[in-house]
Amino acid sequence: MKIILFRHGEKQKTESKITSDKNGVELTDLGVSQITKLGNTFKQRFPQLNNSTIIYSSFYRRSVQSAEIIKSILNISQLKSVEEFGEFNAYSNYQNPKEIQNQLQSYAMQNPDWISPETNNSLNKTISIFLEKIKQISFKNKSEYILISTHGGIIRNTVYSIDQKYRPSNELILESKISEAGYTILNFDGQNFSVDQFNVHDFLD
Repeated sequence: MKIILFRHGEKQKTESKITSDKNGVELTDLGVSQITKLGNTFKQRFPQLNNSTIIYSSFYRRSVQSAEIIKSILNISQLKSVEEFGEFNAYSNYQNPKEIQNQLQSYAMQNPDWISPETNNSLNKTISIFLEKIKQISFKNKSEYILISTHGGIIRNTVYSIDQKYRPSNELILESKISEAGYTILNFDGQNFSVDQFNVHDFLD
């Protein structure tokens, strides 16, 4: 079975320090264009996705909006939002200066078992929950592909945990990003995950 994880398109910026406002940020016009290109690419490269049963998404508005666009292009029957497919943050206090937020995030990614005092969570725990939910869905799903709209941070850190060759140095890990609307494919054999393709975004050029 193949798991296709894709990052949402470009999101609008917000100065709000309210968590619900940040989670509710929508796509920009460019973000809509990026995801539309992604949907058309999926239609050509993975015809098995056309007229499929379900697409999954995190609860974040930008992720749901991206999934809705893909759902329409591929004529997918159902969209389901899944709490476990959200992004990982080592901080929850948006009143703190950005540099403090970045310090917490960087430390968490450099030390994935570290439990953040703000969120009472670690990166490895988040990844474990993320992959366990994918496993649960896979065991119930008869399709060749599972399609998930999610976030860059959880995608890349999950890939790093599966295959260390993709992981950048600690000095670069916070700055390491994957493309908006880029997709990654994981293989799942019923027990283990492996990385098939990582951060494919050639269709955006």
